[in-house]
Amino acid sequence: MADLPARPPSPTPTSRAASPSDGEAIRVMLVDDSAVVRGLLSRVLEAEPGIRVAASVADGKMAIDTLRRRPVDIIVLDIEMPVMDGLTALPKLLEVAPDTPVIMASTLTQRNADISLRALRAGASDYLAKPTSGLAQQSTEGFRRDLVAKVKALAKKPGRAPTARPPGTSAP
Repeated sequence: MADLPARPPSPTPTSRAASPSDGEAIRVMLVDDSAVVRGLLSRVLEAEPGIRVAASVADGKMAIDTLRRRPVDIIVLDIEMPVMDGLTALPKLLEVAPDTPVIMASTLTQRNADISLRALRAGASDYLAKPTSGLAQQSTEGFRRDLVAKVKALAKKPGRAPTARPPGTSAP
């Protein structure tokens, strides 16, 4: 049988929107010791097209270990957690994946506001006040909008690689 020239690949459409199955979704890691809060954050983010929760862990140490194995595009990091709190984990996460934006999440207290500012000085990209059970539905909607907007804005920051990967790993 004669060798036939290789057939060029068929063109791919460029006008269709990216879907999570395309590998184009923003991959988020949630780090919070409260399973209830992780569930809330996960539901909010997963309801948004183009955002996928790639990892959900209960403390900073687990976040570092997970990030070494599974790169993400953005991290939502709680401040107060057992084993390793967010402020301790932040520089270690940035050491593993220096270009990965981190959003610090905390409850609405003066102490946590001060800690959030310290986290921003230490390299966090932004912060977000977590809703409490006593907040009205309107405040919860504001939280949802803020969370999605911050994730989208930080994941598409100009000059940032689309996906930060730990050193020594290759693209999927």
